Amino acid sequence: MKKKDLIWLGAGTLAAILLPLLVSDQYMLHIGVMILIYVGITVAWNIMAVGGILSLGHAAFFGVGAYTVAILYTNYHVNPWLGLFLAGIAAAVSSLILVIPLVRLRGPFFTLATLAFVEVLRLLSIWAVSITKGSVGITTPPLQGFAYISFENREPYYFIALVLTLLTVLLSIWIYRSKLGYHLRATDSNEEAVRALGVRSNRVKIGSLLISSAVTGIFGAFAALYFFVIEPDTQFSSTLYSIQPALNGIIGGMGTIAGPIIGAIIMTPLGEWLRVTFSGASQGVNFMIYGLVLIVMVRMMPGGLVDGFRRLFSKFKKTDPDVDADSRPEPEMATVGKAASSND
Repeated sequence: MKKKDLIWLGAGTLAAILLPLLVSDQYMLHIGVMILIYVGITVAWNIMAVGGILSLGHAAFFGVGAYTVAILYTNYHVNPWLGLFLAGIAAAVSSLILVIPLVRLRGPFFTLATLAFVEVLRLLSIWAVSITKGSVGITTPPLQGFAYISFENREPYYFIALVLTLLTVLLSIWIYRSKLGYHLRATDSNEEAVRALGVRSNRVKIGSLLISSAVTGIFGAFAALYFFVIEPDTQFSSTLYSIQPALNGIIGGMGTIAGPIIGAIIMTPLGEWLRVTFSGASQGVNFMIYGLVLIVMVRMMPGGLVDGFRRLFSKFKKTDPDVDADSRPEPEMATVGKAASSND
């Protein structure tokens, strides 16, 4: 991990720790919890995006994680902390269903397959009433305490979410700087050339899928314990947990380290503010404004905020922006070849 990664990560963590000490309003802390959840699932989504894989199916992993912890807790009295771990495993196992389209389909075809996967799981959760209680949903027990991840105030939820998010960001940085990260970026750049160097690109994609889905499942489980009520239309919502993380990542900078974090921090409170401001008779106006903001940002900064800021900074330094602004540098093929030699 580079020194600059530690500096900005440490500064961000310190600011996040100080927030609940400076803000006591429970609604504001709720917004903080939601920002941390979306940072986590956006960073998890971005692990696949590093390899140029655009997934709109992460709501499936989020929902699987939520239902796993809820069913184990309510029906089998499994401790929620253990449930978080098992939820990640369940989400990773469920992602294996997407392995076949992942290695056979390219571009928008795989993206459409992930959307269909979410809808299938949503319908299954409605149909399997004996397990999921259908559209009625599952309500977690009212037991409170650290052992049950259930609290009266938001502060404990906030710090637990902060720890999970920090671990996810550290994992993302490690992957980005590791051999897997080099292989993912090289695969995005030129998959045929990477295969010629001996890298098994399909194995790289599957590995990123498993890691990304497991992390998303853990955050889905945490959100289930946070909201108490788990039901299909919310937990398997493509709008909330598939499209929104993708938009956060694209706006912030798809395939970069900081992009997903910046995108989630900006877009999550913006969406909440628009929803609250334009409710009631004005319902729907918030989506129009939200969409307009997205269009303007994508038009002005097609590479995301990270790429846009780098280009702006490079202009102040009077350098060529095309040289320094690429937020996803392509690894040298020699480096990829050297890393590939350690593969099976």
